[in-house]
Amino acid sequence: MRLPSLLLPVVASGLVIGSNVPRQSSELTGGALCFDLMCIIATVNSTAVQYVLQSTGSQPLGWIAMGFGSTMANSPMVIMWSNNDGSVTLSQRMSSGETMPTVQASPPRVASVVQSATNLASDKPQLAFSIPKNSDTAQAIIWAYSTTNPGSANVDARIVEHIDKGGATLDLTQPLSSASPTPTPSVQSGSSGSLTYHQRIVVAHGVLCVIGFLLLLPLGALVSRYLRTINHAWFKAHWFIQVMLAGPIIVVGFALGVTAVGQVGAPHANDTHKRLGIALFVLYFAQCSFGYVVHKFKPASHVVSRPYQNYAHAVIGLLIIALSMYQVRTGYHDEWLKTGKDPLPKGVDVVWILWITLLPVLYFAGLALLPRQFRQEREARGMANKDS
Repeated sequence: MRLPSLLLPVVASGLVIGSNVPRQSSELTGGALCFDLMCIIATVNSTAVQYVLQSTGSQPLGWIAMGFGSTMANSPMVIMWSNNDGSVTLSQRMSSGETMPTVQASPPRVASVVQSATNLASDKPQLAFSIPKNSDTAQAIIWAYSTTNPGSANVDARIVEHIDKGGATLDLTQPLSSASPTPTPSVQSGSSGSLTYHQRIVVAHGVLCVIGFLLLLPLGALVSRYLRTINHAWFKAHWFIQVMLAGPIIVVGFALGVTAVGQVGAPHANDTHKRLGIALFVLYFAQCSFGYVVHKFKPASHVVSRPYQNYAHAVIGLLIIALSMYQVRTGYHDEWLKTGKDPLPKGVDVVWILWITLLPVLYFAGLALLPRQFRQEREARGMANKDS
């Protein structure tokens, strides 16, 4: 269940309840963000930053966390949960990738529980910690929320995967006063908000690969299908689109995908999207090389019939495009969620369905030109045989 965004400022304002904010407020600044399941409120003084992590009450609180960085990989995290005896566990952890974070023996900044700002009795429970101040004013953070309590007070207790997560930038420069000792929250729906550097890399990867695999490669195939019977320059256009235009875009798009995976420390071939992406990249270059062979080296049989390698080249090209259709779907439907962002609008599904429907219709409509193509090829072979 999602908490209506209009209620989130009310939730955040409740953070002052039970909090013991220092009153030398002329020296204080802070920042606050609210999401669907949790709020983060920071108060900065001369030596430390106090963070209050509060549930919005829309889901039971199991554990709650925030980290300092833009990706899950290599970002110091503070994970907190309550125990049956009323105590609070604070666990400082780090992960090398998309795996359960493990305890840091020597975290770069040691955090401690702030009992005076912790309130577990509320229907919107809050946990607070303090950590030494650093030089950050615009702080890249990640956050996560789980409804399952670890069930142990040990700092290395196993935690169940979060039900929501995200990344954001927390502005710590909002001035505070004695009349307003807590910062006004900036409300963000779910895991939305400005894109992190990692998320921008993922977006660029997706856009370039869609252009390369689902726009330019089909365009090159359609040029070959429609123009070969009316213009002898069809091959130059086909080659230019498939190699000179699509090639650089596909290479850069693939490189950005590899970079994005490396940023979060995840394996490079641990799911369908990544494995298929590697396969398509290899297939693309194999197909380009095969096309060169088909064009440059004609078997002796070509003087009496169309070489079988020509059919194979066409079939492989169509296979690459078909696999690309599925690959794009796994990218925006599955992989995008791993960045911590909300699902893309339903309109993306509509555009994808329309495009994968239109492309086959256009290509197979062009097969009506096959009789004319075969007749022209027979005539060309006949003239070649006569000249020989």
